[in-house]
Amino acid sequence: MLMNILMFVFTIFVAWGLRNVAKQKNKFAMAFTGVALLVCIFADVLIVATGFAVP
Repeated sequence: MLMNILMFVFTIFVAWGLRNVAKQKNKFAMAFTGVALLVCIFADVLIVATGFAVP
């Protein structure tokens, strides 16, 4: 359960980082952070879809 919550917090931090990188207009950093954000969002969707199930 704690890891699920930490994953949501990590996703928020990655989104915040993408916003900051977008201000600097660094294309490589934006692409790298964008892929990381997509992976985090996918993991969050899986967490919600399984109903926060604890293995």
